[in-house]
Amino acid sequence: MSNPDWNLQIKIGNGRKDTGAHHRAINIAQQLLAAGRWPDQLNTRIVIHNAYDTHRRLQMSGVGEYHADYNVTVYPAVHDLIRGRDYEIHPLTGSFRQLHNL
Repeated sequence: MSNPDWNLQIKIGNGRKDTGAHHRAINIAQQLLAAGRWPDQLNTRIVIHNAYDTHRRLQMSGVGEYHADYNVTVYPAVHDLIRGRDYEIHPLTGSFRQLHNL
């Protein structure tokens, strides 16, 4: 399994856009990846909306399960996140790949 480039392939959509939001967005993306909700992660990028609220919702959903392969704890509510509302997945363009040497 190969990981995406966490800094280039995870973006913040709606909500606060600061370092804390980016760290939360990365954690949410890791959980989505471990739960099988971010298919083709090497050829796409993910946009996380309202990272602070979404991250809090995940943590409050109950005891999570640690996934060693992804080095992340996956909380139950990750399965309730709605693509298009809570997150979006977009293909990487050729120019993006070339610009970032992916």
